[in-house]
Amino acid sequence: MERESYYFLLLLIGLVICIGVFWFQFNNANPTYIVLNATEVPENGSFSGVLNDAYGFPVANKTITFHKPGYQMGTLVCTQTDENGEFVIENVEYLPDAGKDNYYGDFTFAGDDRYEGCVCPANVTVIPN
Repeated sequence: MERESYYFLLLLIGLVICIGVFWFQFNNANPTYIVLNATEVPENGSFSGVLNDAYGFPVANKTITFHKPGYQMGTLVCTQTDENGEFVIENVEYLPDAGKDNYYGDFTFAGDDRYEGCVCPANVTVIPN
């Protein structure tokens, strides 16, 4: 075979691989992760987080659920990500009778047909004023 034929064959193989990768990426759920900007926040303060996909792109307009201080197990609060994948929790509460459970935690994105769900293992502790 001529040298140009080898180059053409390699180029064709590369094209087939690229098409396969793009097809796989757009037809399978994309993993996600949540990042929080704080681990401690003062009472009545605020903190934020962001929901990103596996490629680091923000995931907009999705629901994030979490537990607030003193809430019983199974009670969740919801917030929405904005167009930049960010969400903000404002006016955080400190409950003196909550003891060691004075934190916001279990930040969860349930997932959908395009994105896999995820859970952020971090908690944000509320510090009294």
